[in-house]
Amino acid sequence: MAITYTNAQTAVARILGASGDSVQLAAAADSILEAIQEWNIRHDFSFLLMDTSNGFSVALCAGAGAQPVVTTTTVNGFAGANVGQTVTGTNIPASTTILTVDSTTQITLSANLSGTVGATVTFSADIPVISGTDTYNLPSPIGRPYSARLLTNEDTLIYKEQREIDRAFQTQTASGSPIYYNLFNTTSFTVGRQNGRIRLFPPPGHADTLRVRYYRPIAEPAAGSDNLDVLDQYVYALLALAKYFFLRDHDAESTRLQELKERAELQFRQVVARDEQRTEDNDMALSPQMDHALRLLVDPNDIRWMI
Repeated sequence: MAITYTNAQTAVARILGASGDSVQLAAAADSILEAIQEWNIRHDFSFLLMDTSNGFSVALCAGAGAQPVVTTTTVNGFAGANVGQTVTGTNIPASTTILTVDSTTQITLSANLSGTVGATVTFSADIPVISGTDTYNLPSPIGRPYSARLLTNEDTLIYKEQREIDRAFQTQTASGSPIYYNLFNTTSFTVGRQNGRIRLFPPPGHADTLRVRYYRPIAEPAAGSDNLDVLDQYVYALLALAKYFFLRDHDAESTRLQELKERAELQFRQVVARDEQRTEDNDMALSPQMDHALRLLVDPNDIRWMI
């Protein structure tokens, strides 16, 4: 069952009979956020596996006519935008792209607006790879990258730590067709750049399109009407952990605390086990020799030999 943030706070506070106390409900809200953060740290959930193929939209945008600047009051709304992405929206000319990403809340377009921009601006799918540019903004929000693939050159990239590249390649400035990727933030940490960036190696020598598959984190609710961002079957497992945090902060000597902690841990492990299983089709199985041989009939030129 889906449950709103408001109702979740009531359910958590009820463990101490405090569902009508505004102070305790605020404490319950904090416990829910703490539980969400712990789940995000401990596991990447398959139901949150996404990719960049659908693009994204940003609300609360503004911009006047006869100039190319668009801003947003959405916090870090443009954090996942990249130069070259096509931008559409009210009074944005056709085929307009991002010329520069000025900050996480401001971009400059390749063409002037023809009037006041609409409140919502939409960005095209995937990441435009530009010749000579090796570093790109990752989607926002993002938990952990899953894979990266070039769509024009049709090649899946291999993750390799920067220190391994530094050891293996003396010259790193020559451009070519990217083979590897890693996560590399070229600027100092800021709240708007927590997602980091993806870096390609070698630096691309031609235009392409990059599709990133990634896990996004469980979203933290803001408004009371927001539903908790987990599958219905996981709602009470998450609330069990929130109840433990709530009770721990109010009565650390409670005899119920250890039992609640054990229950929350057990349910989390059950959720992870179910999430990792995904389907009964994803299991170890024996197959006939002939069937196995047929699956090996592939063109060796299509195989990427990893190093």
